[in-house]
Amino acid sequence: MNWAERHLVADGCATHYLEAGEGPPLVLLHGGEYGAAAEITWEHCIPALAAHHRVMALDFVGYGHSDKLRDFGGQRRLMLRQVSGVLRALRIESAYFIGTSLSGRMLLDVASKPAPVWPIKAMAVAGIGLAAPAEAARKVLEDFDGTLEGLRPSMDVLFHDPRWRDSESYLRRRYDFCAIPGAWETAAAGNLRSPMRRGESRPHIRPPVRDYGGVAVPTCLIRGEHDRLVPEGTWRELAAQIPGAVAVTVAGSGHYPQIERAAAFTETVLDFFKREGS
Repeated sequence: MNWAERHLVADGCATHYLEAGEGPPLVLLHGGEYGAAAEITWEHCIPALAAHHRVMALDFVGYGHSDKLRDFGGQRRLMLRQVSGVLRALRIESAYFIGTSLSGRMLLDVASKPAPVWPIKAMAVAGIGLAAPAEAARKVLEDFDGTLEGLRPSMDVLFHDPRWRDSESYLRRRYDFCAIPGAWETAAAGNLRSPMRRGESRPHIRPPVRDYGGVAVPTCLIRGEHDRLVPEGTWRELAAQIPGAVAVTVAGSGHYPQIERAAAFTETVLDFFKREGS
């Protein structure tokens, strides 16, 4: 293990995070699939990143070893408050950020505001395009029933390299994170529907019109060559919206290049951050 385990209570929320290295602060945020967590997402990147940065990899609320909380008015706003609270508690006034999938979208949304609530100096965003993730692949991730066999289809969506996609030991390792008490329940609670609304059809929600032309921080967009969730076209549309964005494709990878091609991924982000003044 190349990091220290930390726990911090901020704004009434207990957050678990991994910390390693010294230097300019670098915050790592994970995705939103069942079983996501800081360790399973970033374990292969932390040693290289920590050689140049003070790395802090957070478990979002509802994931890993952080509090299992659900905001039925919007889970992402709870995550936003959680990260803001941790940064205040650690007195971090400026940081580099890396986000993937769900957290990549959150970084883009935060950075596009006139007054971002996170102190983003520069960011690397992986596994996200302008449009929502491809529906068929996304549904596979959402339909996890809590069993080991129920997790298997997700491996085919997240990974391209057979070393990861077809590995029984890695499947079981990811399942261990799904089985952390409260993790499955917190995620599945998002699908609960009040008995008072039984029989009602779900309202049709139009996809949001996203405009990231206001992103003013240096941004590196990363996509795995074989990402089934993010078609290349929508990824390039995103890159075209962000002034000065750097777009990098990681060969031989699916949705999670930071796992399948960790060396190429870390080299990409470290080179980018170095150019932006680390």
